[in-house]
Amino acid sequence: MARVREFDPEQALADAMRVFWRSGYGDTSMEDIVSETGVSRYGIYGTFGNKKDLLLAAMRHYEESMTELLWSGLHKPDAGRAEIVEHWQSLLGHAKDENFCNGCLIVNIAAEVAPHDPDIAAEVQRIDNEHAALFAAAVRNGQKAGDIPPHLDPDGTGRMLVVVNRGGALMMRAGANPADLKAAVDASLKILDFPK
Repeated sequence: MARVREFDPEQALADAMRVFWRSGYGDTSMEDIVSETGVSRYGIYGTFGNKKDLLLAAMRHYEESMTELLWSGLHKPDAGRAEIVEHWQSLLGHAKDENFCNGCLIVNIAAEVAPHDPDIAAEVQRIDNEHAALFAAAVRNGQKAGDIPPHLDPDGTGRMLVVVNRGGALMMRAGANPADLKAAVDASLKILDFPK
């Protein structure tokens, strides 16, 4: 007879994600995961695989959560300048929330693990590419609507906005003042303005 799973895998994954987000990969032990989730090692390994597999699942769970929280407007087919600005306003609002003082899980893992693990690096790059494509599509839509200068390279602008996003997340983890982040974001968004 098959053993009945005695825990909610989604909840366990969310709990594990928070441990990785708070402590990083290297400083998170399986004992930490067991303690935080309340799930046995057997249950963790049987459901998610090894620690690296759990990290990859946690990264995907984090990305899905952040998509709902910060990226949903940019997922609209007609997203344009307003959605780009709205994304940054939302991000800056969350920068003041102490629950976000850990920065961005994806950025943290990119700095800690990706240089040493091609699978993790590939996952980070996949997410970065998706975000750059969202920004680029919004820039193209904004250009069609006449809200963004036509001379801008949408793909290059999309990449630049991802770079600012990732750099801001690292600064946030290091305790940067949200007002300083806002100044950097405001300067970056000026690229979307028409020349005077």
